[in-house]
Amino acid sequence: MMYNFPREVECESSDGMMKVSLGDVSTRFLKPDDGFFKRIESPHINSDFEVEHLTLEIKIKNLLDEAADLIQAERFSRAIEILDDVLFYDSEYAEALRLKSRALYGEKHYVKALRYYKRAVCSSHDMADENYQKCLLKKSDEEIASFPMIKRNIYAGDECFADGEYQKALINYKKSLLIPSQAREKILFKLYNKIATTHYKLNEFEDALMYFNGSLNSLNNDYAWYGKGICEYEMNVGGACESLSHSVKLTKSQLLKKGNVLNELGCYARALETFDYILENHFKEDKIYSEAVKGRKLACSDEKNEFILC
Repeated sequence: MMYNFPREVECESSDGMMKVSLGDVSTRFLKPDDGFFKRIESPHINSDFEVEHLTLEIKIKNLLDEAADLIQAERFSRAIEILDDVLFYDSEYAEALRLKSRALYGEKHYVKALRYYKRAVCSSHDMADENYQKCLLKKSDEEIASFPMIKRNIYAGDECFADGEYQKALINYKKSLLIPSQAREKILFKLYNKIATTHYKLNEFEDALMYFNGSLNSLNNDYAWYGKGICEYEMNVGGACESLSHSVKLTKSQLLKKGNVLNELGCYARALETFDYILENHFKEDKIYSEAVKGRKLACSDEKNEFILC
């Protein structure tokens, strides 16, 4: 099987297997049809940062293989931690989504496992497994039937939210608030975040801000700081720059939004930090990359478009 690798890549074959190397990093020996090899073909690699892009792709592939080994050893929790790092790098990495589904299945979180399986298949039809899907559907139905009422309402809210039925989602989420239980107290910050995000989707920024503040009162968490800052920006009430500075552990899309808002607010130094963080972890020439490059250029200029050392 022939691949169009960038010239920096060294390729080695042995017993029908292949591995690639770049400097002091290399993959394991892999089957020639491993999807990784298509990922690093020249058309998919950022020509302005070939070495950096390829190096990171190889490191991410090694993390993916480590996670697969951990799942085989039934160390599911550690595998999920690693897969979350891979999915931060590429949220649609089909193999990572498939493996996270398997790890969640191993931890008996069947509903979540089904969601990740569906995402994996949407990303690549090669991930489809009819027998596994049937098993997931059966197990997830059984898990839902065993949910306590509070969790059943949250699940119903999640399904409505995913379908864009935000008013129905709110009804179900807020029903959960009315059910006193020890379990509710443990997840109260997440529940507040779900309610706040749904209000935000409905452009109800004041209500969203109230619930993001409630989440922070329950537990200090990055997503609530992010939501609080975005709401403050939308409402033009001040404090957005400071709130957003507390939010670090976010998805790349959220980081992009954060950086753009910081630019809008004139908080250029903090915006620059945000865009640099994205671009250190993202080389694929897609919308996130182009928007981050654009945002970084703006962050490097003052209001008179004079260049600032950065």
